[in-house]
Parts: sequence; structure tokens; C-alpha cells
Amino acid sequence: MHKNVKSRLLLFFVVLAIALAPIKTFEVSAEVNLAPHQQVAAYELISAMNVLRMGNGLPALIENATINAVAQATAQTMADGLLSWHIGNVSGRIAAAGYGAGKTVYATENFAVAYGGSIDQIMLMWADYDHMRPATSPNYCHVGAGTALASNGMTYYILQAAYISGEACDATPPTGGGGTPGQPPAGYGIVTPVEKVELNEEGNYVHEVKPGQSLWSIAVAYGVTIKEILAWNNLPESYVLWPGDKLTIAGPDSRALVTPTPMGNVLIAAPAADGSIVHEVQPYQYLSTIAQAYGVSVDTILGLNFWKVDWPLSIGQKLIIRGPDQTPTPTPLPLTPLQRLTPGADGKYYHTVAEGQTLEWIANLYGVPLADLMSWNYLNASSIIYPGERLFLDVTPPPTLTPTPVPATDTPVPTPTYTPSPSPTATRVLSPAPTATETLTGLSLAANPTNWLWLLAVAAIGVAGYFVVSAKKVKKQ
Repeated sequence: MHKNVKSRLLLFFVVLAIALAPIKTFEVSAEVNLAPHQQVAAYELISAMNVLRMGNGLPALIENATINAVAQATAQTMADGLLSWHIGNVSGRIAAAGYGAGKTVYATENFAVAYGGSIDQIMLMWADYDHMRPATSPNYCHVGAGTALASNGMTYYILQAAYISGEACDATPPTGGGGTPGQPPAGYGIVTPVEKVELNEEGNYVHEVKPGQSLWSIAVAYGVTIKEILAWNNLPESYVLWPGDKLTIAGPDSRALVTPTPMGNVLIAAPAADGSIVHEVQPYQYLSTIAQAYGVSVDTILGLNFWKVDWPLSIGQKLIIRGPDQTPTPTPLPLTPLQRLTPGADGKYYHTVAEGQTLEWIANLYGVPLADLMSWNYLNASSIIYPGERLFLDVTPPPTLTPTPVPATDTPVPTPTYTPSPSPTATRVLSPAPTATETLTGLSLAANPTNWLWLLAVAAIGVAGYFVVSAKKVKKQ
């Protein structure tokens, strides 16, 4: 029986220690990752550059095994060293590998670094004059490419184009054979030719993307740059085209596409006749950027639109930035010198003469006849007044007018009905990967050493209590 009592007592203190132990709240962040972009292959770099080259009326570059090997070695060397610039003399490296059989060799090299990335993103990095030499210079004959993954997760992309001085281009490279081992030949894959559409009434093209078409091939067909297409359609550089997307492209006499609003920037809407301002949401605009552009708080926009901060905005959604103008609070009229007079102890009004003041000036100040002023003070035209002298004013100041505001007419602010607007066909907006955060509540001992100390203290009290009870039992026996 005594043992049972002791056991129950010990169990009671242990349970008490656990119950009183501090509860630690911690968060487990579960990030939902989208599938990573498929790495661009070396042959895709060659294919893309050849599409651009043929778009410029030049024959396609011939893939060369030696240049492929040099490009791959270059990509690996740069990836291993996490380099941010070329490693030197590309012509010498290609010639040393055997290209040109000892003759003079001329070469150019493009490189890009990206995390995943798409062929459009890489071609966008190469959209300047120097990087477009392989696509615009008729001298280049042969091409090679390579890719390598660096330790930081970035991929290095290398494309090299070359030609041999004094030799015409032919389909048989001097080193024999072309192509990249283990990869499809250049030009592999479905490439749908881009056919220009007719201009619309605003002088622009609206091109519907077909399977196999990319930004760079569409840019070549319409004679514009990738950056211009992205800007005209408010698209980020990371945007990936999908069949069915409609791209607006400025024609030679465009009347609607001037300099586009930079992506995500807010173009301020003009106030309406009643003073209200309504903003139409554009791609990549957020409550914070809209509020900052108009100089108002996010809470103001939320209140006017009966919106919540965690509700997503829709492209084309109308946001009330400012309601109709209200009746302004009237501004009191300034008091006249006569209205500012304060009666003296005798209840009469006086003016204290200051330096430089004359009788005529004082009469004009209060709007009274000069003859009256002199009569009230027993003066004449030859009288002299002195600073500090008090002149009697036989006047009654008019009452101070307090304007009464007209009751304002309540103008109800319309309550917008939220109807999710579909993204316009000209733009497909990619939402960032959502991040779900789950909050779990439990006993965290490793996260906070203080919890261990608390638990040990309570347990020690329990053990001490156990021995006290045991001692008392023994003493009684």
C-alpha cells in the first residue's frame, strides 16, 4: 500500500513537471517548389543562333566537333572556377585544338550564366551587337557549344563561332564530321516558321504564338528585338511563351505603342470630373507599389475598395484611389484692423500711435474720416501726435463673421463587386511559387536550453518530495 502511494506521488510530480514545462511555438516552413526549368542543351544554343542567322539572310553555321569540344572545356573550366568573364584568346584555344590545321583562325565566343533558364533568356542576354556577331557576320562558318553545371547551381553556357582565313565555308568541316556526341544534331526539334500577321487598325501586329516558336524567332520575323517585345507586352525576362499567347508588336507606323510603361511601374490615372481617381491594375503591380505611386496608404485603398490585404489583385481590376471631392471646410476671412480692436478699461476703443504714423494714416487704417478722428481727440490739421499717445476712436467694431458651412451632400462610394478577371490573352502571368507556412505547437527542448532547466527543477522538486514522504514513513515506523 505504501509503495503504491509512493509510486502515485512520484508519477504526480513527473506529470506536473511535464505539464508546467514551457511550451515552445515553432514554425516549419514548407516551400512548394515548382518543377525546375529544364537545362538548355548545347545544340539548342546552336539552333537558336542559326535561326537568327538565317533570319538575316545568311547560311546556317556548320556544327564542328572540335569547336564543340573547346566550347565544352571552356564551359567546364568557367563553371569550376565560378568565373564571371572570358578566359582569354578563343581563337588560340580553338586553333590549338586542331581547328584550321595550322592556318590563321578567327573566332568569337558568347557565354551566359543562369540558374536553370530558358533559351529565350539566354538569347536575351546575347541580344546586343557583339553577341550577335555569329548571327550577323557572313564570315563565320563553323560553330560549337557547351554547357556545365557549377557548384552554386548555376549553369554556364558557351557558344563559339569560327572561320579559317582564306577558306570558303563548306559543308565538310576540316576536322571531319560535326555534331555533339550524345546530342541531337543542330536544328533538332520542332521549329515552326513565323509568319507575320496583318497590321491592325492601330498600326500594330498581334501575333499568336504557335508551338515551336520562341521569342527570338518571333523577334527575327518582325525585325524587332526580344527586349522590345517584352516591354511592349509588360513581360519579365523570365517569361516563357506558351502556344496561344498573343503578343502585341509595334508596326512601322504604330499609333498605340509609344514608349511602354516599364514593367510593374504605375501610370498615374487622371482625376475624374468629380475629383475621384480610379486605377486599373496592370501586370506585376501590387498594392504597395500602387499606393506608393499615388502617395496614399495601403489601408486607404483597402478601405475604399472593401478589400483585404491578402486578396490577390486581378489584371484590369479597378481600384478606387480617391473618392469624389467633399465640400471643403470654409476658411475664415482675415479680421480687419477695426475688428481686431480691444476695448479699454472704460469700455471705449483707442489706438496707440506708433513711430511714423500720422493722423491721415490712422484714419485710413480704420476706415474713418480724418475730420472725425481729429474731432474725437480735439485735434486740428496742425496738431502733432507722438509715439505712445492714445487716440480715442468713437467706433463700434463690426461683428466677426463666422462662415457657416453648407451641409455636404453624401455621395455614396460604390462597393465594387469582385469578379476575378481572366488574364488578357496578350499576357500570361506566371505566379511565383506559393510558400505555405504551417505553425506547429509542441514541446521544444533543443531549441531553448531554458526548457531543460525548468524541467529538471520541477523533477527535482518531485524527487525531493518523494524522499520527504519516505523519511516520514520510516520515522513513524
